[in-house]
Amino acid sequence: MDKKFIQIFTGLERNFGFANVKNGYTDPETGKFKLKNGDYGWSSKPVTEQDYIDHLLGKRSIGIQACDDEGMARFGAIDIDPEYKNFSPQKYLEIIKENNIPVVPCSSKSGGLHIFVFTKELVKAEVIRNFLDTLLFTFKLEVSTEIFPKQTKLGTDESGKKLNGNFINLPYFNKNERCALNIDGTKFNFEEFIQLVEANKKTEVELHDFASAHVKNVLQGGHEEFFDGPPCLQILTKNKLDDGRDRFLYNYMVFAKKKYPDDWEKKVEKAARDYFEYSPEWDDKKVKDKIKSWKKETKGHTCTQEPIVSHCMKPQCLKRKYGIASDTQKAFPMLSGLVKINCRPDPEYTFNVSTPGTTKVQTVFAKSIESLTDQRKMRNIIANAAGFVPEMVKANVYQDVLNLLFATRSVVEPPKGTSSEEKLFDYIKQYINGAKAENNISFRSGATLIEEGEAYFSFPIFMNVLKSKEWKFKEDKTGVMIQDKDGFIKGEIMRKRFPKKKDEKKSYESIHVVKVDLNKFLEKDLEEEILDIKGTGEII
Repeated sequence: MDKKFIQIFTGLERNFGFANVKNGYTDPETGKFKLKNGDYGWSSKPVTEQDYIDHLLGKRSIGIQACDDEGMARFGAIDIDPEYKNFSPQKYLEIIKENNIPVVPCSSKSGGLHIFVFTKELVKAEVIRNFLDTLLFTFKLEVSTEIFPKQTKLGTDESGKKLNGNFINLPYFNKNERCALNIDGTKFNFEEFIQLVEANKKTEVELHDFASAHVKNVLQGGHEEFFDGPPCLQILTKNKLDDGRDRFLYNYMVFAKKKYPDDWEKKVEKAARDYFEYSPEWDDKKVKDKIKSWKKETKGHTCTQEPIVSHCMKPQCLKRKYGIASDTQKAFPMLSGLVKINCRPDPEYTFNVSTPGTTKVQTVFAKSIESLTDQRKMRNIIANAAGFVPEMVKANVYQDVLNLLFATRSVVEPPKGTSSEEKLFDYIKQYINGAKAENNISFRSGATLIEEGEAYFSFPIFMNVLKSKEWKFKEDKTGVMIQDKDGFIKGEIMRKRFPKKKDEKKSYESIHVVKVDLNKFLEKDLEEEILDIKGTGEII
């Protein structure tokens, strides 16, 4: 059974995530299970069979990136995050039963629900994302709900190193936690879970066939006018609208200009009469005024606004002749999965970008916060990494893009031994264990002065040594790293004189030095520490 579990959850093998759940705590306000910085993260080493076994034995919880370096996957999940205390999964279990959806719901560590899908063979990661994306409307979930694999292609950083993207924590920790749930809410034991997965595995064709039939059922009752247009409009026409009429009519106008270019205005008037509950606020005059204001309108659909967003079926919409992929003015691509890599002094970032007109999602790298907030720099990053150039959008629209991106930001520490601060620590350690200052001349020449448990050495000369090692930071930022009270160097930049002898009357001139605790740098190498995938956010 253990080997079956490993096979089921095989994904990216060159790295895996882990969590120290014993150090977790329950947030008193939300009831969510949380972990602190340093208690979860990427292991920075290949996953082994023993890592899976340790997970099942309750020794260390692990997480797997479902998408491999070839963009293939064999499992995925919708992550339903609990929004309040006493979260109940029952409504989602009933939806699964009612629609006979081939998924396996499991409790998550945060107190929510992971709705897993499994395939009989490796399939393109976008196939799994596409299938799960189709289910969001059925589960009444927002389009921003996290779906794993978050990426369908793993990108690289600026040095060409492969990115990891995001992992999802596996169920059945200790074989009795994060269990699969039956329709009545009872738990399946480990052996039953393996059997349940095997019974629900699907081929790519079976997933496609189920999704097609499911979409057809969801859209049944909507007006046939939209069979080649946005499915959200089709769903909204099942009943006459008395709310959200403005946004519906705007999106109908975008659709009508493409499908009925010669008489779209008449079609908009007719649509209002056919699909609206007319009122003193909404009548023919109101509609004609709207049409007049849209004479020169060239923008695309407003997919992020109500009531459209709550009825979004993006994968289906992309396939349709007059769906969002046909908009003449493309919206800025959807960005998600922002991860802040907590390098000091300059954090780096990765995020996911959706390729317009497709279901492809790729991880890209940004070396600074300015690369995100400056739209022009962001366009360059996307063009270079993802292979297309986004359209420029107005400042307020781009702000909405950023707000959505930062709403779910997570924080990670850089892999062990790779952070600039760790490298600086090692450089300092090598330096102060070198030549010692025996007199003022050697001190001013760069030798290290040892005095009362502290080490002092010339900052300008040390900077020259760093430059020979291709150190990328200038003096100011190097100084920030040395003096960072939250770091582990915790040094000081100051002025220091070489101590005069008792028989010397005149003091030596002070120089610009680095001061560090000698004992810290005489100790053995830093102990291995557990890194985190998120900063203070909830664990997935």
